[in-house]
Amino acid sequence: MKTIGILTLLLLIGVKGFAQTSADSVKIDSVYVTEEIKNDSVLVPVSDSLVNLAISTKNTLAPVISKPVVNPVNTKVINRFMDFLAQYRKERQIMSDRWNDIFIPHAPSWIRSNPDYYKLSMPATYYSAAIEQAMSIEDWEPKNPYIAKNPVCDSVFQVPHLTYTEDVDRAINKQLLSFYVQYPNLVRKNENDLAGLEPLSDKMVIRRPRKNKVLPLLTPERKRPMNEKDLLVIKPNFWTISGNGYMQFSQNYISDNWYKGGESTVSLLSGMTWQFNYDDKQKIQFENKIEWKLGFITAPSDTVHQYKTSEDMLRLSTKLGYKAFHNWYYTLSGEFKTQFFSKYDTNSDNLVSGLLSPAELNIGLGMDYKYVKDGVCNLSVLINPFNYSRYSVASDRVDPTKFNIEAGHKVENQWGSRLETTLKWNIITNLLWESRLSYTTNYEKVLAEWENTFTFAFNKYFSTKLFVHARFDDSVTLEPDDHSYFQLQELLSLGFNYSW
Repeated sequence: MKTIGILTLLLLIGVKGFAQTSADSVKIDSVYVTEEIKNDSVLVPVSDSLVNLAISTKNTLAPVISKPVVNPVNTKVINRFMDFLAQYRKERQIMSDRWNDIFIPHAPSWIRSNPDYYKLSMPATYYSAAIEQAMSIEDWEPKNPYIAKNPVCDSVFQVPHLTYTEDVDRAINKQLLSFYVQYPNLVRKNENDLAGLEPLSDKMVIRRPRKNKVLPLLTPERKRPMNEKDLLVIKPNFWTISGNGYMQFSQNYISDNWYKGGESTVSLLSGMTWQFNYDDKQKIQFENKIEWKLGFITAPSDTVHQYKTSEDMLRLSTKLGYKAFHNWYYTLSGEFKTQFFSKYDTNSDNLVSGLLSPAELNIGLGMDYKYVKDGVCNLSVLINPFNYSRYSVASDRVDPTKFNIEAGHKVENQWGSRLETTLKWNIITNLLWESRLSYTTNYEKVLAEWENTFTFAFNKYFSTKLFVHARFDDSVTLEPDDHSYFQLQELLSLGFNYSW
């Protein structure tokens, strides 16, 4: 009953005491109907004024009530009212059928509720107009029994009912007044609550569609034949190609008589990255990446070599993913890593590493989680429960024990698991952090690498870079002077940088 529409209750309750004493001085003959309200049988009156007014209106909102207890005095009025209710039920059902018809895109304009009865269709609300009307004597005037109606004049001059809305409102106010007195506990709202309501905005108003003529729509257009040269077919391109290249310099000068000693050095570091990625925006992603780094540094203290390679790496990686759910992909991945140039011990011709010595191959099957926020963050977490690793050394002059290979062998095959995380994050406008963390294990040995590159760009072409490369490998044989499997490399440089 908290949100009950007042329409049903009002037509059942009617006007009792206040209606008979209203200032309109209109005698209201009441009829009675029986209705079950809260499981109690209540005998309630219905105002003839509202009944007659409702009968004269075709689209009046009215409730469905139970059969009345016949009063011989008002049988004619009750029959008229019941006929009106039956007609209303019939028209209401027709309207509902038209509203629910899926083949009618817009409801006909005639299916509208009568706005004059809005007070009866709202929840039980207190309106002050009902009290003001009952207490007012503005329209009261004494009756003159000596003035008779002119039936000829009334039948000849047919004037439209100009005060219909006002008459409806006065009759509704009478019903509301009786409702307030008999059922005050059901009135939950006040008309002040409706003061803040605003009409529908222009975006919510359904405008009538433009009327089109049927004949032009049914007549096919006469078009000239289309030639192949007039056709333009644009195929979607799911491939994206991007890259980055840089060349960094660093220089350090120390005089011969420097109190702490040392030597002057000059270093050069260059690198390039290509990416060829395929994404159909639905299920399949195919990512390919080529990375190349090459760095040289002068070595004045090395009497055998004028310069050494400080960084030398070629890495090819690929991932084929099929979307599983949300940001997760079933992934088949592969990675191959080696170097180009030879590297020697200081003041010696002992070869430490060279082309394809070592060479590392990883092939894994698992799942890849991706989080991408354009221009800010690009995160990939690859988990391979099944991973195959192959370590090899092509040169006989390279010690294989430094690269996860047993002494006397050139190849080592391992089965295990692998975790690889790549991150590209624009921390601020000109500061970019690129990180790669890999963890490979055969459940007996662990090889982990964490590569970090911080790039601060002054403009499109010049930048400074900080490289920090950490490595942990417990499969190598420690030198007598070594006490940890942890390794670290760091370089800060300034130079040219370009992305496309």
